[in-house]
Amino acid sequence: MNKLKKIGGALGGLLLAITQAHAAGTSAGAPISNQATVSYDAGAGTVTANSGTVTFTVQELVKGTVAKLDAGNISVSSPQTNAAMKFKIKNDGNGSEGFKIVVTQDSGDDFDVTLGSFYIDDGDGILDTAVDTLYNNTTPPAMAPDAELTIWVTSTIPGSLADAALSNLNVSAVSATFVADGQNNPNAGAVVVGSGDSGTDAVNAVAIAAVTSTFVVSDIDVSIAKAISATRDLLGAGGSKAVPGAEVDYTLTVTVTGTGTANNIVVTDPLPTQLKLKNGITGTITVGGVAETASAADGDGTSYDANTNTISVDLGNVNAGAAAIAIEFTTVIQ
Repeated sequence: MNKLKKIGGALGGLLLAITQAHAAGTSAGAPISNQATVSYDAGAGTVTANSGTVTFTVQELVKGTVAKLDAGNISVSSPQTNAAMKFKIKNDGNGSEGFKIVVTQDSGDDFDVTLGSFYIDDGDGILDTAVDTLYNNTTPPAMAPDAELTIWVTSTIPGSLADAALSNLNVSAVSATFVADGQNNPNAGAVVVGSGDSGTDAVNAVAIAAVTSTFVVSDIDVSIAKAISATRDLLGAGGSKAVPGAEVDYTLTVTVTGTGTANNIVVTDPLPTQLKLKNGITGTITVGGVAETASAADGDGTSYDANTNTISVDLGNVNAGAAAIAIEFTTVIQ
């Protein structure tokens, strides 16, 4: 595979916080002046003399940092589109600066991804490509000192990968000022003369450092099927017409296939307004053959919310290959 390659594309982030205090100290372009005084006694009294005023201008210190926001490896399927990693970019310098995001892939992992687009998180911490906006990696937006960006880096995972296969992505942030000067990997102390804030020199604070996040293939799939198992019109003679007041029995079947464990499985079934769970929160929801009350107060993970007309069942962690789990309940046509 062609490894250690730069991945281009759009990138995104959210400006989360801007404060007046600068991470790297005094603002770029600020003048610092001082003057010394000497005093002495001479005959008629105390005499003072002042030195000339000495002034210099604070230069722009450029420092962008990247932090991984995902806990541990990120489970993906093979194939999968829009597999996402989340990072925080921060301007720890003392001037306004844009940062170009550079992503490389390792030579020692199991597979390469195809990088997709990078998105600005809109503040909810959930990737939504229809809502989150793209980051312009060609002309990165300027970030004020101490500003932070939360970004999603998306990728396409190829098919036919083995379970537990790994792919490492290394993400770094390079000052757009230095990139424009042809310095794509500046060391600490590197300078771009006259390109900092207020015409100052831009001085790179630290060598570029990348953080690594890892995709891991989990060959596991969770599916759900819903079916009507019976209808009773309660009009006598065993009628089964779907009329107001009739009871409709549903069965949800959850199946976990592949290898590994599907964690934190939660089933929700928002009922249409024409249906209500029989007996409401005092009704019964059967999970895997065990009858549970529909009240959330008993803490069994099975509940019915009368306000939203939604049935919820927390199945917890289920191993692939385990027997399919049937969830059964009865509704009443309104």
